[in-house]
Amino acid sequence: MRHHPSLLSIAAVLSLSACAHANTASTAHEHSDNSNGRRVVTAEAIEQTGASTAWEALQRTVPFFTFKDNNRGGASTIEHRGRSSIVLRDQPMILMDGIELNDFTTLTGMPAADIREIEVLTGIDATTYYGTGASKGVIRIWTKTGIN
Repeated sequence: MRHHPSLLSIAAVLSLSACAHANTASTAHEHSDNSNGRRVVTAEAIEQTGASTAWEALQRTVPFFTFKDNNRGGASTIEHRGRSSIVLRDQPMILMDGIELNDFTTLTGMPAADIREIEVLTGIDATTYYGTGASKGVIRIWTKTGIN
């Protein structure tokens, strides 16, 4: 079976243009580097969501995770989307200004306006920097007043 050369070239052009469109589809305030599993959400992007607390900012801007509320509207759990494990930790590691948060429910009392940037590390990046305890990812929150 022989393919017509012009049909193959048209298919190639359409395929390349679709790939180029998919790579440039992110917003102006959100930087995604999928080659190493890193995504950054800026203060401007958080402000555009209308979030009033840090917890709401995470719910509205951070992909790959499901943020669940309890009966009173407070933070309940954070779960990585996809497969889970009985043995491994299912929650991402959350750091604020470089310090690990053991009780992420405090994020419901923190104003979203205090956040300078949210950085999400997944896959190899998370485990390279933070070890196997970060196998479900790392969410780094940088505040406007914190030390970088």
